[in-house]
Amino acid sequence: MSDTKHRTWVGWQGVVAEVPSDWSLVAVNGDEKNGYLRADNGGTLALEVKWSKVGNNVDLTSKLSAYLEDLRRRARKRKVKFEHKLKSKDSGVLSFTWRADRKAQGRLWKCEQCSRVIIAQVSGTHSDDVSSVASSVLPTVIDHSEAGWRTWAMYDLVADIPVGYALERHKLMSGYIQLIFRKKTNKLIIERWGIANVALKNTSLREWIKERMARDLEPYDFKIEDIEFDEEIGIIIEGRRSGLLQMLKSAFEFITFRRPATRLDGYAWVCSESNRIYSVQSIHTCREDVLDGVLERVVCH
Repeated sequence: MSDTKHRTWVGWQGVVAEVPSDWSLVAVNGDEKNGYLRADNGGTLALEVKWSKVGNNVDLTSKLSAYLEDLRRRARKRKVKFEHKLKSKDSGVLSFTWRADRKAQGRLWKCEQCSRVIIAQVSGTHSDDVSSVASSVLPTVIDHSEAGWRTWAMYDLVADIPVGYALERHKLMSGYIQLIFRKKTNKLIIERWGIANVALKNTSLREWIKERMARDLEPYDFKIEDIEFDEEIGIIIEGRRSGLLQMLKSAFEFITFRRPATRLDGYAWVCSESNRIYSVQSIHTCREDVLDGVLERVVCH
């Protein structure tokens, strides 16, 4: 990751890009095989990235032609003239530009490691300096993460999640982020809250988290302890399923050959630099313990 404070990362399903620091992830769609992300700052310039899983033999020129033809059809419906150019093919990367009621510069390539075709473009109005932004942003687009991990990045949060955990649901707001991932009966939950000094003005981090996790903690015998987390205020959460209902649920999972996830472990901390509260929780079986590995890869500022 770049050390400059004028840049930030956005990423979804392992597709990551470095963008100006005032840009945010504003739209996402799809899954690991076929998906889309958009980042902008609410102005006219934007980064868009699309990806799709493909086989071994794929004609990139045909893929790009189909994409540009789709843009042409959309422009025709709006009765807007559409022009495009294929600029170059360098090391398997096709570069292109197009112009309609907006203009864009982009690239298309195939990642041999993750077998996805990536289309990334920076677009803007006719008066925007698209070329300058594209030349700084497009080369930073990464199409896959470190082996065994998948990167997610948004709103002062960068997290790597083990491959095999699929996104189950998410909430993306400037004041609150929640990402929930599932692998069979195992869950990983990443959360981030804004304006920590306001949230904790009249309470402790321990009580604040306990109140927000009250319903999730009900099935567990748990304890929460204060810790120092990388020189920041933090807590550690440990829980084990309890009660007859939970025993029956675990028994059902066992007889259906699904190893029961009976353990809850987690950490929460205050990042003083970003003034955010972060939490990483793992609901897991006795054999599935990935929490520490995920925690090591979370970047909060």
